[in-house]
Amino acid sequence: EGGPRERDRSWCARPAGMSRPARRTARFLFIALLLTSLVASAKAEEAAAEQPDAEAAAQAAAAQAAAEPEPIILNCQAAELIEPLTTWSVDCTAQWLENLGFGELKTAFMGNGVDGKALESLTLSTLETDYGMRNEDDRKQMVYSIKDIRKKDNYRGNTNDWQNFLMWLLPCAGVAHWLSMKYEKQIAKLMKKYRKWQEARATPKPLNSAPVPEGQKNDWIDGINSDISGGDKKKTKKTRKVQ
Repeated sequence: EGGPRERDRSWCARPAGMSRPARRTARFLFIALLLTSLVASAKAEEAAAEQPDAEAAAQAAAAQAAAEPEPIILNCQAAELIEPLTTWSVDCTAQWLENLGFGELKTAFMGNGVDGKALESLTLSTLETDYGMRNEDDRKQMVYSIKDIRKKDNYRGNTNDWQNFLMWLLPCAGVAHWLSMKYEKQIAKLMKKYRKWQEARATPKPLNSAPVPEGQKNDWIDGINSDISGGDKKKTKKTRKVQ
């Protein structure tokens, strides 16, 4: 049977019937299989370690999305804000708040259905009690802005009516100028007829040629005589100087 060393040698003995190239190939395949298993186990450990991180990131993103409110889409055009305050809709009021720098109040105003008419009735006290505006300067800024809009909506301060008036007046003036250039002769004839009609309608009054009674003076005639006599004197003085 032999000793233990002989038994170990018999266990390590080369398999019978295998050549050296075959043994090398077997060793190479064994080492490749061992490395493949090691790489697979390492990747599995990395995936297991990354999975909690991905879950935590997904939870953090979900919490952030829940904390941030969804953007409010307002149905208000810029031209609508130029219209009078009483015609503003709820969306236009919210858009005005955002333009003024109070975008955080849009949700509260839209929840209460504040349109242009309701915006006119806002005061410093209602802004503080109903909407939580503690800063007095912010409340004054909003109230003064509303007052400015109301002033512009008045007839004297509203320039929109004048703009519309000029927009209609300029085309009409152009058409009138074109017609006057085209029908210049006809217009001149009509003007002559109109002047003759005016002259025939308002006949001049005859001069008062009644004789002046004796012993009375006529200031108008005396003035003309004095002018004539004074002119003759000037002429005689000029002729003397020439001589």
